[in-house]
Amino acid sequence: MAVYLSETSNFDGSMEDETDAERVLVAVGAEGNGGYFAFDPPAVQITTETTIAWEWTGRGNEHNIVEQSDYFSSGSPVSGSDRTFELGFQESGTYLYYCRPHESVGMKGATVIEES
Repeated sequence: MAVYLSETSNFDGSMEDETDAERVLVAVGAEGNGGYFAFDPPAVQITTETTIAWEWTGRGNEHNIVEQSDYFSSGSPVSGSDRTFELGFQESGTYLYYCRPHESVGMKGATVIEES
């Protein structure tokens, strides 16, 4: 995971621990990577009972979320601040994702899921 996020400017090597949360928010279009081309937090740890809600900030043009092995996707890139993509995970594991239009500038994220 650290290697995958090594080119992500707002990743400091740590993971946000949200294992006790029911729902976690991740900003899409947060400041980073030379503009508003980041996920915030870029790395989060949750349990299988947690839902992640990626919420668009309305900054940095169109964004989407695509898991590296196509396990999930928010669909085509969209803009606006009224966009949300929610997902609950049933299986533990590490899920690496990116924004298709901004992957080359480092707009990447990671979610580590533990069994609850």
